[in-house]
Amino acid sequence: TYYLTIVSGEVHRLSRLVSQLLDLSRMEAGMQKFNFTDFDVCEVARLILISFESKIDEKHLDVAFECDEERMMVHADRDAIHQVLYNICDNAIKFSREGGKLRLSVTAAERGKYRISVYNEGSGVAKEDLPYLFDRFFKSDKSRGLDKVGVGLGLYICKSILAAHGESIRAESEEGKYCEFIFSLKRA
Repeated sequence: TYYLTIVSGEVHRLSRLVSQLLDLSRMEAGMQKFNFTDFDVCEVARLILISFESKIDEKHLDVAFECDEERMMVHADRDAIHQVLYNICDNAIKFSREGGKLRLSVTAAERGKYRISVYNEGSGVAKEDLPYLFDRFFKSDKSRGLDKVGVGLGLYICKSILAAHGESIRAESEEGKYCEFIFSLKRA
């Protein structure tokens, strides 16, 4: 069963890679059709945090979920934004330190937008790696120590989805301390 577990893990990893490459190909060929609707981004964020409950509990993370208002409606593709937030939260949890803080916040921003932020305490990103974080196939954890399944496409896909929404994403970090991903979405 030991070898079957290894094979199964690799099959899942390759399946994710193929799926991500297909998503990228569609986006880059302009074939990805986005379905823009009005939806509550706080509800999507809440559901994503709930889906990570077991991973959060395993690491004993101190979770903070902050929304300026009960409902914060945005105009975007719900599935695509779910994918962006899911990828960012997955990374944040993966690279969090045991017992560290994980914060997801949605706040009002200028020019009719909401600011979405995912912050975690943990390994962070080296200053020299920050400019390349959203590049295709870039992995700051080159040893595969913490990121055993990633191929370096998740953040590139996030950047591509947000670019298709007319938005951008950035990261702030201090190696060994924290990392924060920040992007904005148009209010409905």
